[in-house]
Amino acid sequence: MYKKNSAKFINLFAISISLYGYFTINIGLPAYPSLTEYFGTTEALVKFSITVLLLGFGFSQIIWGALSEKYGRRFVIITAVAISIIGSIFTAMANSIEFFTIARFIEGFGAGFATVLSRAIIADSLKDKTLHKTISNIVAIVALAPAISPILGGEILYLTSWQTVYIVLTILGVLLIYSAIFQLKETHKKPNKSLSFKKVLSIISTIFQHKKFMGYFLSYSIILSGLITFYTISPYIFINQFNFSENTYSYLLIAVGGSYAFGSLFSKRLIEKMNSKKILALGFLIGFSSGIFTFLFYLLEIYNFYIVLFAMILYGISCGFISPICNAKAINALEDDKKSNGHKGITSSILGGGIMIFSSLLTFSIAKIQFDTILKICLYISCLVSVSFLVFWFLIEKRKLLFKNMFNLKLIYIFFRKK
Repeated sequence: MYKKNSAKFINLFAISISLYGYFTINIGLPAYPSLTEYFGTTEALVKFSITVLLLGFGFSQIIWGALSEKYGRRFVIITAVAISIIGSIFTAMANSIEFFTIARFIEGFGAGFATVLSRAIIADSLKDKTLHKTISNIVAIVALAPAISPILGGEILYLTSWQTVYIVLTILGVLLIYSAIFQLKETHKKPNKSLSFKKVLSIISTIFQHKKFMGYFLSYSIILSGLITFYTISPYIFINQFNFSENTYSYLLIAVGGSYAFGSLFSKRLIEKMNSKKILALGFLIGFSSGIFTFLFYLLEIYNFYIVLFAMILYGISCGFISPICNAKAINALEDDKKSNGHKGITSSILGGGIMIFSSLLTFSIAKIQFDTILKICLYISCLVSVSFLVFWFLIEKRKLLFKNMFNLKLIYIFFRKK
């Protein structure tokens, strides 16, 4: 007989694994500037360990998503958390930057299950209003988790050492495994045992060839990766540039995480009054305003943490407007595609993994940049918003003129129509 988990347990468990995933990425950030001296290495190599962590976290999501379709959610959760625990133990034991980087990859590879499986178990178990409420709770927590986890890490670092941060992660992982083994019941009623590696590759290939999906997926991944990457470089900005302590700088990130949550919740209200394209247009407009804001202060030759923080708050609101709509549109873009029908778990894993892969590439590309002027912050924001917008423009809007929705300027309409 098929046994079900209670809605309350599924809610708490899904939130717990979501938090665990983002804690794995961000809890150790306050210690990163000091690791350069500890390992006797360069800042670029310490930042490279973040790139490797995000790569492991990103690529593994596709693997865990596919395996959960074949073997069920519970088995995959137990396996993935066990791998992440091994990575946390190795990280705490690291005595060189090379060992630290490898350990962080293992940790990230295991923790990559969190984003995919949290969505999967609630979709398996809950329906209608309960499902929507739970998803809303998880979205709000995910928005704040990258900001809250460095606070916890900073306080641990202040009281003890950076190794203790990863011991705490190990303990959290053990608690999750205990809950998965003794409390969680399998949520996937009909795992597809016949799902082969070749079939998974075929599904992924079909998804990546879908133009509409790629338009929303790339726009979403590019702009949100900018926010995630900001969390990873924030210690070097606030600690090195503005001399905040390791346990106090992270409190500033609550404002950034809160802005993303605010944007998401506000866009949810707006969807009842205007169509999704207008909300996306407004989101891009707020993103561009963030770049304009920083450029004005560059002209005034003023650079302080207030300006950086406010610029990223605007950027966070922009992400909050854009991300939920692009996420939903990307998944629904494949609704009528018979080749990919029934594999939304794999589609979701591509969406989640794509963000982390883009974040890792962005982190790597800016690893040697010192954000010591407001112009660099301006270029960082402006480039990300512009690329995200252009991808959306060419793959989704084509020549439908999003600017018409934004400004309703007849001159712009005529110019693009002639083209």
